[in-house]
Amino acid sequence: MKKLTNKQIDKTYKNTYLIILTLTIYAFIIIFKVPYFKLYGVDINNLDIIEKQIGTITYLIFATSVSLSFFIKHMKDTITELKKYTNSFIIGISTIFIYMLEPFLKLVILILEKININDLTKTSKTIYLILFEIMIISIITLINNKKLKEDFKKFKKNWKKYFETYLPYYILSLVIMIISNIIINKLTGSIAGNEQSIQESLIKYPLYIFIQAAFIAPFIEEMVFRQSIRNIITDNTTFIIISGLIFGGLHVIGNIHSIFDILYIIPYGTPGIVFAYILTKTDNIFVPISIHFIHNFLLVTLQIILLTI
Repeated sequence: MKKLTNKQIDKTYKNTYLIILTLTIYAFIIIFKVPYFKLYGVDINNLDIIEKQIGTITYLIFATSVSLSFFIKHMKDTITELKKYTNSFIIGISTIFIYMLEPFLKLVILILEKININDLTKTSKTIYLILFEIMIISIITLINNKKLKEDFKKFKKNWKKYFETYLPYYILSLVIMIISNIIINKLTGSIAGNEQSIQESLIKYPLYIFIQAAFIAPFIEEMVFRQSIRNIITDNTTFIIISGLIFGGLHVIGNIHSIFDILYIIPYGTPGIVFAYILTKTDNIFVPISIHFIHNFLLVTLQIILLTI
């Protein structure tokens, strides 16, 4: 029997590690299917046939494409590079996990303190929700501490160049978003369900929604839907498409009342695709965070103005 060389042993070890890592990625994504939908108050079993099929098929395509693209992308990597990716993957999954636990943790804290949320005043609810969001931001920051420190230093030094280069991309996405929204509104005869929910929430909790949407959401959403997914998906094209589809889909799922409502993925997904593209080009999460802040601030301010007219 021919004895294996050290090179062959190393190659076998590396390939085995790659296969296990690929299957682990697929398993993690599949496990997160239910909490992924539950996070947005959607029970996939209670959706109608069209919504359920779209949600399930989209998710399976996502899981399979991410796993296969990872395997193909890293076939020529060394074991050291694969282990480095493993650390990146763990950070990304941990961030997503904290984000998905957010609704549960929000209630657990109140239960432990024996507080009935219905007994709280609007002011108390607003203060609690803002403090809770700050806590989530702190945890996500700790998990991604090294990357955030490096990116912030680069952003402070090059922010003018970043804005000059990538603001035009955002403006283009905003134009596409506005035009597609107008066209879809004409087809459906109503505004997007997500937009309607924001308007209703603004009326009830204007201060919280403004702070959450304009200041908190840009950081949390970019860390979860961009940086964390980037930690998992290293292929640029796959990352941009998946990040944009997830970002757009989460704003649409649960608000589909006709086949035309699915088209709202276009206006909501377009900024997500642009933010993902910007991250691939800059490798600096503070660039999409800052542009996302401008985007949300403008839209929420406009919503407030329209509601007060």
